[in-house]
Amino acid sequence: MKPYLPTFFYAATILILAGCMQDKYPLPSPQSAPVSFGANDTSYIELQPIWDAAHLATPLSYPVDIVSGPDGLIFVADQNNNRIVTLSKAGIPVYDRGFDRLQGIARPCGLAIDSKLNLLIVNNSDTLYCWNQYLNSVDLDSVAVSGVFIDPQTGNPVELTWNQVVDRLLAGEAFPRIVRLNFSKDNDLIEQAIGIYPLFIDPNQSAAYAGVASGPHGAETLFVSDSYSDRIFRLRLVPRLVFLTKSGNTVVQYRAVFTGDIATYGSGAGTVDTPGALAGDRQGNLYFTQLDGNFLVQKLKAPDFSPQYVLYQHAIMDLERFSMPYDIALDDEGDIFVMDTGAGRVYKFDNSGKNAGQEIDLGDRGIATQIFTDARGIMATNKVVYVAESGKNRIRRFQYSVSDDDLPDDDKKP
Repeated sequence: MKPYLPTFFYAATILILAGCMQDKYPLPSPQSAPVSFGANDTSYIELQPIWDAAHLATPLSYPVDIVSGPDGLIFVADQNNNRIVTLSKAGIPVYDRGFDRLQGIARPCGLAIDSKLNLLIVNNSDTLYCWNQYLNSVDLDSVAVSGVFIDPQTGNPVELTWNQVVDRLLAGEAFPRIVRLNFSKDNDLIEQAIGIYPLFIDPNQSAAYAGVASGPHGAETLFVSDSYSDRIFRLRLVPRLVFLTKSGNTVVQYRAVFTGDIATYGSGAGTVDTPGALAGDRQGNLYFTQLDGNFLVQKLKAPDFSPQYVLYQHAIMDLERFSMPYDIALDDEGDIFVMDTGAGRVYKFDNSGKNAGQEIDLGDRGIATQIFTDARGIMATNKVVYVAESGKNRIRRFQYSVSDDDLPDDDKKP
């Protein structure tokens, strides 16, 4: 049985989190493109200025991943500076509302955001880290580490910690009815809650988490790739602590529990060998890259996570097509973007209809002509593709265009 809290207990937080999207979220739309141009005119044209340390007025050293939240804020894994940089849609660093706490994380390499506003962070260690944006936007007053519940077996009140409640739920018991929560002042727990904290620690200290993705919107599901053990596994979010805000609302902080592997070592479709980046879609399908094996970019179809694309039928599964694909992203239409670091190129693949799994032409200029220097991260959202060009310490942006008319004046052909 899934370890949910009762519906009435979640009511306050559901209102706050409603409308959030998953993974790499869309930003407000650029200008609409004319519809009178043919497919051969389609390109992704670079936008200016390039986001480097000089333009951002903040150090940027080896950015390796980039994701966006439901409010349009952009998070960049600034690996050599051991921090996550938060940017506005205009490329302005944001430090207030707790974003200054996104530092001190050693060499972050992968990011994701779930529908509960958890920013998920991996750094090639045995730990999945978390920072919750909402907990940093409200004034926390007190915390409940335990409560009084009605024991379903005896019908009598019993005091339980959240760990004890979760253990019962994982054993298949129904969630016990709440009599009261034991709120108390604890500044240390509040301070821990608004910082980066371990969401899940692997029993194997040699584990090396290389990628992370969230499940569909509203789900308590996460996915993590472990490049050391050659596996992708699934986690479930469960309550860790409950906080009371100064305005009287309750909000939950989570931890994660292991629920099983979905892909393990091998060289064929549906298996993994040195897995890296992950991405998930609204249907619960999972996408991943890997550095070894035969098929370096794959799609696993929910709910059983069987291979969606196969050799000799889908171009994305061509042998030796990719050279070191370090990141994968989905755009708003669900099409697949791959950042092939070894080749220094971006690829795009159809992900629906009769052409699913086939490469899409990126045009004859813009992103199609670029050879990137050690680019490790990519995000595609609302007709803009963001590339973390790690080797040059900068973020580059490319806007979808079918003619010069829909580009900013500075980016039109002379």
